[in-house]
Amino acid sequence: MREKLLICVSALKASAAHWRAGKLMQLEQFAHDEQGLAGFREFLTPHSNVPVFMMVDAVEEDYRFETLPHSFGPDRAQMVARKLRQHYRTTPYIGAWLQGRDSDKRRDDRYLFSALTNPDIPAAWLRIINAQELPLAALYLLPMVSAALLDKLQIKASNLLIAAQHAGGLRLTFFRDRQFRLSRLTRGDNSKSTDPVTLFSGEISNTRLYLHALRTATLDEHLTVLLLDRNDELEQVAQTIAQDNPGMECLRIGRAELCSRLGIDARLLSASPDAMYLQLLGLQSPFGNIAPTSATLGYRRYRTRRTMYAACAGVGALAVIWSGVNGWQTFRVNSQAAYVTKQIAAQDTQYQQITRQFPPSPTSGENLKRAVEVAKALRENTRDPVPMMTVVSSALEPNGNVVLREFGWKYGVGEIEKGMDGTATVAASVIQPTPGVPPPARRQSAYVSGEIRPFRGDYRAAIDTINGLVSRLRLHPAVFEIKASKMPLNVSPKAALSGNTLDASRTDAGSAEFELIIVFKPQI
Repeated sequence: MREKLLICVSALKASAAHWRAGKLMQLEQFAHDEQGLAGFREFLTPHSNVPVFMMVDAVEEDYRFETLPHSFGPDRAQMVARKLRQHYRTTPYIGAWLQGRDSDKRRDDRYLFSALTNPDIPAAWLRIINAQELPLAALYLLPMVSAALLDKLQIKASNLLIAAQHAGGLRLTFFRDRQFRLSRLTRGDNSKSTDPVTLFSGEISNTRLYLHALRTATLDEHLTVLLLDRNDELEQVAQTIAQDNPGMECLRIGRAELCSRLGIDARLLSASPDAMYLQLLGLQSPFGNIAPTSATLGYRRYRTRRTMYAACAGVGALAVIWSGVNGWQTFRVNSQAAYVTKQIAAQDTQYQQITRQFPPSPTSGENLKRAVEVAKALRENTRDPVPMMTVVSSALEPNGNVVLREFGWKYGVGEIEKGMDGTATVAASVIQPTPGVPPPARRQSAYVSGEIRPFRGDYRAAIDTINGLVSRLRLHPAVFEIKASKMPLNVSPKAALSGNTLDASRTDAGSAEFELIIVFKPQI
């Protein structure tokens, strides 16, 4: 987040800073009285729609570590909410955070419960923030923010106690395995103490006893004490604590190293002990937000608006990029079209120059086109009798006693008739097409005349032979229809009987002649 307002509130005063472009731009302090509240209001007036991050440094804070049965989803939320209501009934500034799970068989969840037990401390400052219509993003207890010091100062001690002088007293914060465990703020003004060695030694000893009573750390364990010396005045304190407590390691970080590690201006660090915590709060948002959802409603609206603005900006950027790409492609297409047009004109000019050298054409191009179309139509409509003859020959081959006497073929709209001249018939069948009416289908047909030789008067055998021939012709896929126009014996029940019984005694058996009309399918 590029711009935000950072505020640290205590029972006596408030420190407010303007964070912009990754650093503190302005830091001012306001007493908790009418004049200080008015100055705080003036400090916020120039800022509009800037999110506010607040932390509280007060004695009235509470931390509890408890284990709860492992659960998920709504069951976990309801159980944690019920536990918070049991511990803290008089303040809305509460929160619970999952720290991990136990290593025993039940694998219970470990929670950190924290609360600001005196909600009146930030109340006056929050009223001014709401009156200025600035969105409150989060509210933290100061020890939660100080957890970022471990990474910034590169401290890797297992049991670490951080001690620093604040406006409200001496703040001591304990971390075990780099996780927050406890913090306490001593009451009173440290400036009245004439012996800082006694003050620090006594409070560190009291804190160790308190940790031992809570079973958080025993007195025999090695403890590392880190003194945050922003004014370079605790060197003697560090030496004395190290000498008096051989089992305790005491480290001191002075002003120069704090400024270097935290990236903060030395003037701001000298102005207020809250400066280094405001710097940490500006660098990253820690866990432990205890602000109720009703107090952060404006910030959620602020985030929603920013998300919508970002989405609109992204869509606009994509539209601009897409328009640019389309413009570039249009330019390329137009350039290619102009180049092709130029090439066509050059080829046309070259063609005209070449055609001027050609000899004069015997006819026009239209006549040549029409001649090609007529030739194409003749080639598509031309047929020959070879396929028809092949079919008839294949059918005649199994019967050697069938003699072919006459064969006629026609390709036209109608069928061939007995005695028809094929050439004349084809010419006569070509009809002029009627506009708008599709021409009738043309097909091949053949006239086949033959007889059975030798024939000894067995008409039944002759008819069976002819029927076999007809059956074989019908089996061919190209044959559409076969008509027998003449058979050796008319066996139709409609035929009239004639003849003489004396004919049966004649030695001349006669002949077994037949005539067939074979029609091919139109597409053949």
